[in-house]
Formats: sequence, C-alpha cells, structure tokens
Amino acid sequence: MNKETRETRDGETRDALRISAPPRHPNHTHSSCGNCGACPSGFAALRTAVLLLLTLPAFSQDFVRDYLHHRFTAQDLAVRPVAGLPERITDGKLHLRLPDFLTLVLKNSPSIQVTLLNTYTAEDALIGARAPFDPLLNLNFQTNRSVESLSGGGTFILPQTISSLNQTSFINYQQLLPTGQTIQTDFTANRSSGDGYNYPTLFGSLNFTVTQPLLQNRTNLQFLTPIRIAKTQILITAKQNAATINNSLEQVAVQYWNAVLARENIHVAQQSLDLARKSYDHDKLALDLGAIPKLQIHQSESTVADRERALVQAQYSYQVLLDGLRNSIGADLTRQMRDIEIVLDDDPSELPDKTTILPFEEALAKALRTRPEVDVATGNLRIDDLNAKASRDQLLPVVNLQAQGGASGPAFNLLSAGGVVGQVSAAPPPGLGATLQQILQFQSPSYGASVTATFPFHNPAAQQSLADALVSRAKNRYLQRQTQEQITLEVRQAVHNMELADATIKAALRARDLLRQNADAEQQRYQLGDTTSFELLTSQSNLAAGESTLISAYVSYQQAYIDYQRATETLLTTFGMQLTQ
Repeated sequence: MNKETRETRDGETRDALRISAPPRHPNHTHSSCGNCGACPSGFAALRTAVLLLLTLPAFSQDFVRDYLHHRFTAQDLAVRPVAGLPERITDGKLHLRLPDFLTLVLKNSPSIQVTLLNTYTAEDALIGARAPFDPLLNLNFQTNRSVESLSGGGTFILPQTISSLNQTSFINYQQLLPTGQTIQTDFTANRSSGDGYNYPTLFGSLNFTVTQPLLQNRTNLQFLTPIRIAKTQILITAKQNAATINNSLEQVAVQYWNAVLARENIHVAQQSLDLARKSYDHDKLALDLGAIPKLQIHQSESTVADRERALVQAQYSYQVLLDGLRNSIGADLTRQMRDIEIVLDDDPSELPDKTTILPFEEALAKALRTRPEVDVATGNLRIDDLNAKASRDQLLPVVNLQAQGGASGPAFNLLSAGGVVGQVSAAPPPGLGATLQQILQFQSPSYGASVTATFPFHNPAAQQSLADALVSRAKNRYLQRQTQEQITLEVRQAVHNMELADATIKAALRARDLLRQNADAEQQRYQLGDTTSFELLTSQSNLAAGESTLISAYVSYQQAYIDYQRATETLLTTFGMQLTQ
C-alpha cells in the first residue's frame, strides 16, 4: 500500500466514523458509559484501532522486506570517485598548497582507501562472533505410507492387505541468551490413519527446556569473549589504519616539499644562467673592442652552456616530482587532468610558528597520549587478558542444570464423569483443534529437572590455550615497551632535527649573504678590469650554490616539521583535518 492510498483510506475511514456515530443519549454521562464508541474517548480509541489496522499491512511489508534484505545480502561498498580536483583549478591550472594536497591525498589515494577498508573486515568479524546467539528454527515433516499383507486361518488362506499412513510434523526453536541460558522448544504432531483405524488419530506434544551452566561458562564467557575480542579488534584496526595513514601522509608531504625544492632550484639555475649570459655579453663586447683575446671568450661560452644544461636538468627533475604528486591525488586518470599544469603555491621560507614546537618532555608526553601505536599495544594486551580469562574458565568442570516442562495432547478422548477405564468411546478421537487446546491448556503436563557434570582429569586443550594466552601477553608487554621506546626515539630525533634545521638556516643565510657580497665585488672588479672572467664566474657559481643550500635548508626545516608533527600526532590537526573511519 503506497502512501497516497493509505492517506486516502485514512480520510475515508474518518469520514465514515463521523457519519455513523450514534447521537448521544440525553441522560448519557461519560462516567457511566465507559468507552462506548459514542463518547470522545471511545471514539478516539476506535479510530486509533482502525488506523492501526490500516497501517499494519504496510508495516509488516516493510519489516519483511528489510528482514529479507539483511538476511540474504551484505553491505556492498561502492568505489569512491576522484573528488576535489575541479574546485582547485584556477585559470586552467591546478593550484596546490600543502593542506590542499594532503586533503586530496586522503580523498583520492587508493592505498589510503584500501587501508580504511580494513575496518569493514574487522566489523565483519564482529558479525560472525555473534553467530552463537542467532536463534535457530528447525522444521521437519515426514510422511510414510505402508501396506502390509495379512493371512487368515482355517482351510483357506485369503491374502489381505492393510494400508496405513503415518505423518509427523516437528518444529524446534532454540536460542542462546546473552545471560548464558539456552532455551529450546519442541513441538511434535503425529497423525495416523488407515485401514486399521476407525478414525484418524492425532497426537501432539510441546516441550520446553532451559539449560543453565553452573561452573564452566556460567556467565556465558565462552561465547561473549569472541564478541569482546572482535570489538577490541575493531578499535585496534582503526588505530592501525590511523598510524599507517599518518606515515603515508608524512611520505607524500616530504615528496611535496621535494617538489618545491626542485621548483626553487629552477629559479636558482635560471638566475645563475642569467649572470653567466651577462658575463658572456660583457666578454663578447670586450672581444669586439679588442680588449681581450679571442681565446678568453671560450670560458664564458662553456659556462653558459653548462648552466643551460643544469637548468634543463632542474626543469625535468621538477616535472618528474610533479608526476609523482599527480599520481598521489588521482590527477592522472583522465587526459584532461593529465594535461593540466600543477602549480605549487607554498614558499619554503615561510616557516611555521615556532611556538607550536614543544620541549622534548612535553612533546613526548603528548605523543604517548595521542599516538595510535600506544592504543594498538594496549588493545593487544586486552585481547590477551580476554583469552586468558576464557581459558581459565575452560579449566572448570562442566556442570549444567536443566529444567524441563511440557504438555501433550492425547490421541484419545478424555474420560468423562462416570466413564469406565478400558471402554472404547463411540465418539471419534479429538482433531487438531482439540489436540492443540489440550496442549496449550496443559491438561496433560510434564515437568522435571536434571543436573549433568563432566570433569576432565587433565583438559590439556584448555591448558594449552591458557599457556598460549599468557605467553602472548608477555610478548605484547615487551612490544608495548618497544613501542614506547620507539616513540621516545622518534620524538627526540624530531626535536633535534628541528633544532638542527633552525641552526642550518641561520648559517646558510649568513653564508648566502657573504657569497652575494663577494659576487657583487667580483662583478665590480671585473668591470674595472681588476679580475678575470674565471674569478667572476667562480664567484657566481659559489653564489648559486649558496642560494641552493639556503633553499635546501628551508625545505629541510619544513620536512623536519612534518616529521615532528607525525611524531607528536599533530599532522592532521595542524591543518584542521580529521581522519574518519
């Protein structure tokens, strides 16, 4: 029933109720009538009941459809398309800064998406761990017809046959409760008919059984432990994913800054080439004026050619690194995106705020609180504790208390008052309705209880399981200590690298300034004829090397800061990003 049809029928029902409502009696009071249907309270209750009946089929249909969908299917995961690229294209170029680049990597990197799918596998294990608590319904129907030959006594033997039909129906329902009890219900119906029966006979029985463990698995520990382990494994998998993704982001961030360094090296190579060409033009003019010999021009020409080669190499190196970045963000899947130029807008000399760099002890304390590797080690120890607890429970004897009860529906008429035992009643035996009535009214009940005990003298399987759990716990404690030591080492090295990068920038700045002053002085001396072109070109090469060293120092600082962020688990939060499982 669709929504429009249901609303129409609801409206028609309300109209019919208003028209057919009887007039209220003059002496009628609500307190004396109860819910008669004419009073507002009775009318509202009747209307609610009618509306409920009208909506019940639709509800039942939705319930059955949802059940069948979840019963015979599983969640199908769609592959996410590449996203976020068109929004960052300006003037036909893909402009990127480091936060934008990392965001695109999180969205589009196949390796990261594959890593995130591990969480679904862990969740599937939790579904499987709940299998013992799944209710089980067994249905069975058997029918059997038999024909038997009979022989009569006397002078003549007259072969005869008797045909009989026996039909048995069986329904069984059993379920393990979270509190540890196992309930089981059986219903059996047997119908017999044939030549040997005056009337078809029907016999039915209904039995209930509740089993409660008293020692081993008394709190349902054996079946709850896999669920608790699966839940813990989900958390462990999520933390492992976070650690893996943080390491991947650090690697691509380092690649990003390497590309920025290659871009800046192009600028340095271009500046060095411009200076060499300027010196060459000066020497050529001097040669035309006869101020220098012809052989001296070859030094300037070879320097220009060498610096042109360096520029070409720098440009191609930059393109190779850009191709790597393009692959990391999924910008190489279509020809249109492959042809778009990538522009990196970050300036390596724009250093991050130094107040975000904590002293070693504070940075270490923060890392030990936030690093996912610590949670992974703690989760593994929790799994070991759960396994050890379950193994100790398996060492206990098996003692089960079982309570039974039920009722049966006899295949013959019950004795009435004044009846005689053994006398066959002329009335036909009870049918299905009477049999079910006798069963459900427990006219012929049965009940009882039993205690069963099983005591293995050694139980080596449980002992092995407990020993393995204890050994695994000892191993994971060592691994937990190793994880803490590794984090301590990484944080210490990250802090030292930051200090080294800062000192390197200061030294490179001072060296670059001195090399620039020397190159300017050599240029003035050369124009005055006080030095040779070789000394001038050497000073220019030294200046270019100093510029490149300074840029490398800036990029090294940026990369050291990325490593510091990974070590203290602040790589994503610094850029306002969050990893969602």
